[in-house]
Parts: sequence; structure tokens; C-alpha cells
Amino acid sequence: MIIPPYAGIRMVEYHDRIALKPIASFREFLGLCKIPANDKDFQPWEGFNPLFAELLKQYDIWLIIQWHRFEDGRVEVIGIKYIADATEEQVLEQFESYTRFLMMTKEQLDALTPLFNVPEDDRNYIADRFPVMPPDPASTKEFDLYQARLQVLAGMQPKAVAKMQEAFDTEDPVKRAAIESDAVAAYYAEMAHYWRSEEVTAWQRTNPIGAEWICEFASVMQKPVKDLHPVDHEIVLNWLKKGYNLLTEEELATAVYEVTGERMKPAAIKKRRERLGLTTERPTGPRPKSEQ
Repeated sequence: MIIPPYAGIRMVEYHDRIALKPIASFREFLGLCKIPANDKDFQPWEGFNPLFAELLKQYDIWLIIQWHRFEDGRVEVIGIKYIADATEEQVLEQFESYTRFLMMTKEQLDALTPLFNVPEDDRNYIADRFPVMPPDPASTKEFDLYQARLQVLAGMQPKAVAKMQEAFDTEDPVKRAAIESDAVAAYYAEMAHYWRSEEVTAWQRTNPIGAEWICEFASVMQKPVKDLHPVDHEIVLNWLKKGYNLLTEEELATAVYEVTGERMKPAAIKKRRERLGLTTERPTGPRPKSEQ
């Protein structure tokens, strides 16, 4: 098992959950090369498509290769696209198209997603590629939701969240890097219950931690497993996505019950969202008849 070196912790919004995630330190590369037809010196590597080995007898084979080079020098191939029976101009056009795709912003990818039937395995591509960064405090709704999500995640990983916030508030790049490293160590320690022994070994090999965090790891192992509160998680996951911010307390209590199975009184759900710092945009009471 290989675990890369990590540079910090970020919050990730997947389609079905929010989570903290360590961010690997790497550079991304995209390359293009050609294997000439009937190249007698060509040696197929493990995983090389045998169909293209046969095509090599007739055509040049072009390869578009995407790979990551990690901070420790390790290289990991992310994907290889094989192209046969194409002109150089056509190949270059595909390469440029691939390059443009990799350079797309989160907003561009979000706009593109509804146009396609996205496979289950790719549904979290955007979330993994663009972890959530702290919004501008002037963007009140987004900023309040980000803080609420951190509050919910802190119930499970308090020290990782605290270090993450401290790093964002630190302007000095050297100090920030040191705090980010502490955030990674805190994440590792607070996830102790979830690691298998081989994962622990692989993690320590590339992300060594000090005695303080080794002790924290041991301390966590002696305590009960922490879980996210399902009601809190549902509220902060879908506050804007499902329009919970536009519901009355009664409507919110009903909506959360339908998802989590936990029945709460409107007054209790109101206190819960207020404790998270989330403000409804609909007044208390039933909807006006014009909205029913």
C-alpha cells in the first residue's frame, strides 16, 4: 500500500456527504507520445491493451498520458488514452481538448455535468479535484454554511478542524505550512479507529508524526468511535442544495425526518439550526396561500 505525502486538510463536499480529506502534494502532467507502426524495439508494458499491440502492425499508436509527480518523487500514472489510425492533426486536437478539460474551473465543470449521464464512479470527480475553500465572509450564506459544516465535522475531528482554521488564518507561508502539517497529523490521529494496520504503516512511512500525535493516536484508540450526528449532517449537507434555508421549522423537521428517520419537534430543529449559525429565509408559521 502506498500513501503519498500530504500537504494539508480540506473539506470536501461529495454528492452524498461532507468530509475532511488530506490533500496530497503533487504536480500534474499531461504528455503525448507516438509508437511508430511495426516498431521492432517496442516492448509492451503490463496493462498494455493487446488490441493496440495488434494495431501496431498497421498504424502508429499515439498515447496521451496523464500522471502525477508527488513531493517524494514518486510518479503515478492516472490514465492513458490510446489513439490509432489518426492523423497527427487529429491527435493534437484531442490532446488540446484533454488539456482544456483538465484546466476547467469548478464552475465550468458544474455547468457541464447536467449535460451528461455521469457514471457513479465519476460523481465525486469535481469534489476531489476542487476541495472546498473558505468562502469570502462577504458571501454571507456560503460563509455561514461553511462554518456550520466545520462545526459538524469538529464533532468527530475537533483538532483537525481547529488546525485547519488556524492555517487559513495564518499569513506567514512558513508558519502556515507547519500548521498544515499539524492538521494532517491531527487528522491521522483522530481517524485512528478507521485505519487498518497496513494503512497505519503506509501513512507513517510518508507522513511521519511527532510524539505528541502518536500519543493522540493512542488516546483516540482507547475512546469510543465518534460519528457525525445524522440530523446535523443532513442539514449542513443540503441547507442550500435542497433549499432547507427556505423552509419553516415544521417543514424542515418533516424533510429531515424523511431522510434520517429521526423525528424532531419544530422547536428542537429550530434550536439545532440556530446552534449551527444557519438562518432561515422564511418567517415562522405556515406558508402563505399563494405559495401552497
